[in-house]
Amino acid sequence: MTMISYRLLSSAMLVPVLLLPALLSGCTPAESSVQTSPIRPVKLFEVVQLNGDSFRTFPARVAANSRAELSFRISGQLTELALVEGQRVTEGSLLAKLDDRDAHNNLMTREAEHELLAADFKRKVELLNRKLISQSEFDNTQAQLKSAKAALAAARDQLSYTRLTAPFSGTIAKRLVDNHQIVQANQGVLTLQNNNLLDVSIQVPEAMAASLNEYIKQQNFIAKVRFSALAGMEFDAKFKEYSTQVTPGTQAYEVVFSLPQPEDIQLLPGMSAELTLALVKTPDQTASAIVPVTAIDKRDQDGRVQVWVYQTQSGEVKPTAVTLGRVTTEGIEVLGGINKGDLIVSAGVSQLSNGMKVKPLRWQRGV
Repeated sequence: MTMISYRLLSSAMLVPVLLLPALLSGCTPAESSVQTSPIRPVKLFEVVQLNGDSFRTFPARVAANSRAELSFRISGQLTELALVEGQRVTEGSLLAKLDDRDAHNNLMTREAEHELLAADFKRKVELLNRKLISQSEFDNTQAQLKSAKAALAAARDQLSYTRLTAPFSGTIAKRLVDNHQIVQANQGVLTLQNNNLLDVSIQVPEAMAASLNEYIKQQNFIAKVRFSALAGMEFDAKFKEYSTQVTPGTQAYEVVFSLPQPEDIQLLPGMSAELTLALVKTPDQTASAIVPVTAIDKRDQDGRVQVWVYQTQSGEVKPTAVTLGRVTTEGIEVLGGINKGDLIVSAGVSQLSNGMKVKPLRWQRGV
């Protein structure tokens, strides 16, 4: 074999040898398998309950339904005041009395004047019929009689003002003066309050006050009162009234409930209490759920509020638009868009995208 043919053969054999590493490198395991992105672990929250109603508890102020500070309409010296604080009295009973001697003497004087003018008027009627007096003289006598009658009525009123009677049945809450003391007109003598029916008032925020009227109209509207001194006991209260003006110094409105006095327990005004409202929603109102605030995602492009629902079958997450309600200490209220049993992502929602595969890191039950 000549030298030229040997060189050609060597070159032909060298080409496959040089191509072999390139062919082998194209079949490495790294390129033979499909590369997959890591699945993001997420924290899930299970919606276990949709609330058709909510319970709100407020500190309450307890006061008597009827309360009055009683006083005399005239000045004088007390001659009768034997009541003690806590004593029950009935409507119309005598509570206190002033020295009535001056008033009684004035009444007798006015009675005498009235009797004299009444007799004179009777004679003037006969004289007028017989045309023995003029009409003007008769009119003058008639006017004097009317004036005497008014003075007599005023004297009787003055005598009645020396007696202080109970305007309603109740309990003597406070005695402000002592017997035999000189009191002035309109000076407080006694404080009378009716404890048979108590007023329980609370302050509600303006956001709740706007919809409170809708809850009050419902037959199953519930208000429960609990007292610090009576652990484990609660009492039913009924709505009485609410203020349409904001309480000075706050952005809250006063709502008052009536609480009947229990038969076996003595409830007193001023006791520490709290009132719980069951705000039952009507059938046309959307049920709500409380979810963590970190589960709420707001899109930058259109401002839509959404949560990310985990699909257990595919392991993907999908965005779901929701409507938000009030913010509570447990989380934020979602008024619609999710269902009971849904698993929603409760952390890192800004890193999610539609259809992204995730795996549960840890999920905790809702309330």
